[in-house]
Amino acid sequence: MKQPISLLCAVMCVCAVQAQVIVDDFEGTANEWGAVSCGSSIGNNPYQEGLNLSCKCLQIIRVPECDNWSGAMTHMNSSLTGYNYVHALMYRNNSHQPNLKVTDNGENLDILPMNTIVANQWQDVVFDISDKAQADFLFFMADRENLTEDAVVYIDDIIFSNDATPRTTPNTACTPDVPEPMGEYSLVWNEDFTDGALDTGVWNIEVNGDGGGNNELQYYCQKGVSVGAEPTTGKQCLILTATKEDYQGKQCTSGRVNSKHKLYYTFGKIEARIKFPNTANGLWPAFWQLGENIDQMGWPKCGETDIIEMGHQNAFSKGTQDRFFNGALHIGRAWNADWCEAQEATWSYSLQDTFHIVSMEWTPTSIDMYMDNVATPYFHADLEPNEDADYNRQLVFGKPNFVIANLAVGGNFPGIFNINGITALANGPRKMYIDWIRIYQKGDVKETFSCPSASDAIEPEGGWQGIEAVMGDGLPVMGEKELRNGQILIRRGERIYTIMGQIVE
Repeated sequence: MKQPISLLCAVMCVCAVQAQVIVDDFEGTANEWGAVSCGSSIGNNPYQEGLNLSCKCLQIIRVPECDNWSGAMTHMNSSLTGYNYVHALMYRNNSHQPNLKVTDNGENLDILPMNTIVANQWQDVVFDISDKAQADFLFFMADRENLTEDAVVYIDDIIFSNDATPRTTPNTACTPDVPEPMGEYSLVWNEDFTDGALDTGVWNIEVNGDGGGNNELQYYCQKGVSVGAEPTTGKQCLILTATKEDYQGKQCTSGRVNSKHKLYYTFGKIEARIKFPNTANGLWPAFWQLGENIDQMGWPKCGETDIIEMGHQNAFSKGTQDRFFNGALHIGRAWNADWCEAQEATWSYSLQDTFHIVSMEWTPTSIDMYMDNVATPYFHADLEPNEDADYNRQLVFGKPNFVIANLAVGGNFPGIFNINGITALANGPRKMYIDWIRIYQKGDVKETFSCPSASDAIEPEGGWQGIEAVMGDGLPVMGEKELRNGQILIRRGERIYTIMGQIVE
């Protein structure tokens, strides 16, 4: 199925042959590229490293069911003559040879690359067109091999040149990372963590060792949450750090933040650019949402939307923890009457090597989740009505949600309940980096978006409500939890309360 891409067309003047001419760098003005057979698109560069530090690139995906014509094609405004070579920066998940088609007096010809293809890194791939009379279109094909798994190719900085030597100098890094318009959607909130400290007007740092209701091993604490530079790219990020250490009766610490009572929204598109840690074995990173009404309704009546979770035990035996993930929805009448719809995916390349973009489109009738802007969602659910309000997806997922990011250790999801089984922490701490989070909405639902000031969020509606207000999933704004002599206490200002709301001191 063809998926054409509508972009501005570049005007290329080739009155005199220069040392080289840029065909497309996919930044700003670009040629018009069309998908052939399988999916192609222009989107964010998920591997800003090595030779390619730019923001945007072309992506070609060929699944085994698609024929070997899968690729992307552009028709240029002028035929290019006088050049002997086509160069293209490529990053692919296998070492198959890509294929280039050009015209020669109206005849389409196949050209294989001059250099050996290397998987999982950017390289300058060179094609020899010296015996071709002209090239008024370029058609990059993923490969001509029979496939057993998806082939993914990223392409950038395409040039015509008379020098066959592969480029070795990195291109210019893109700064700043400016959110892109999204058709009917408008950007309504953007968090890029560049202020040097966490914005407590938006985020709550959770402090507890409750196990998250999943028998998790970590104690969430202040030290597990920080803002700083990701060492490879230098990007300023929210950093959640898991560490094997004795703390408050637990044997490891980690970080979890939420925007409860501070930032919440209904419907739209949310995106996050995340570098996940190596989860093998025992780490459980997640980016997700909960209903803002959790204090009143409890879990799972409030609704839970897991946009992405990694580290599940199902991936252990297959050795696919770096590529296996899921999205899920939870609703129900009580914790032991939870209805869950989870959809799993095994990606064609590692998601624990660098930053990747996770997104969710949430409408009154459906929820779709995407990885790295691939057109096909890895999770889709219709939000259907139901006579039983507790299981009415349209009702439960039609209300404001707040955002959560966490790095859990062990528990039900990985299926590891002993710290000695957490081999991921054997050689030191592991970190989850979040570069940015963005929320887009359409004009007709913007009024449902809320970001009250910190002073508006001191107490939930109804004020202090003892255990129901304190023990909901996620740390409420009204205080910080601590463990003392086996008892969970809540510090709020100068006072300390029991979980029942009684003053201790």
